[in-house]
Amino acid sequence: MIKPELVGLDNSALCPVTAGHFLTPATAAAFQRMYQAALSDGINIAIASSYRSFERQSMIWNRKFRGESSILDSEGTPITEWLSLSEQARIFAILRWSALPGASRHHWGTDLDIYAPDLLPEGQKLQLTPDEYDEKHGYFGTLTTWLNEHMHAFGFFRPYAADNGGVAPEPWHLSYYSEAEQLQQQLTLEMLQEVLIQNPLEGQTQILQLLPQIREQFIMNICKEDSL
Repeated sequence: MIKPELVGLDNSALCPVTAGHFLTPATAAAFQRMYQAALSDGINIAIASSYRSFERQSMIWNRKFRGESSILDSEGTPITEWLSLSEQARIFAILRWSALPGASRHHWGTDLDIYAPDLLPEGQKLQLTPDEYDEKHGYFGTLTTWLNEHMHAFGFFRPYAADNGGVAPEPWHLSYYSEAEQLQQQLTLEMLQEVLIQNPLEGQTQILQLLPQIREQFIMNICKEDSL
């Protein structure tokens, strides 16, 4: 049985945090406490992405699968000759950087991508790349250092802190542990199969065949050592 709130089909239980961004009430409250603490230390934290619907994630997925958006390899280099790759190769390449619709942690309202707008160089567009968040050389380095020292006190962790062979490292992606951990366990293989059958994607047949591997490698495979 599908739980709509788990797969991005229902956000009615979420609350607004800042313009256009929605989180669970508990995650929103924890973020506001963390925001105020960071602000008192001179760091202005902003949300780049929070709740994302199944429909929105599907648009991202389908554009990438069709080669309408640039796809990066594991080294962060754009992949050329994209459409000459097999469907399986395209699916795993996309999953390194973008979640499968129905399986994105952004569906839950417990996860958010953050940055520090005051540290973004003038005229520079936010990219959400590891280089930006590098502690020594990135312009968000002070934000990374602050998060390393304080985010756990507010209940947050980085599910993609390191490369475990699944999703590429995302130092900007925070998750509210107490709620996200429970939701992750509730997202069963059967639920994913059902929602994908009801909401077809590009590469659908191959995705369904690969779904057990996808779930283990890209959904359940997070950095527990960075959790609370």
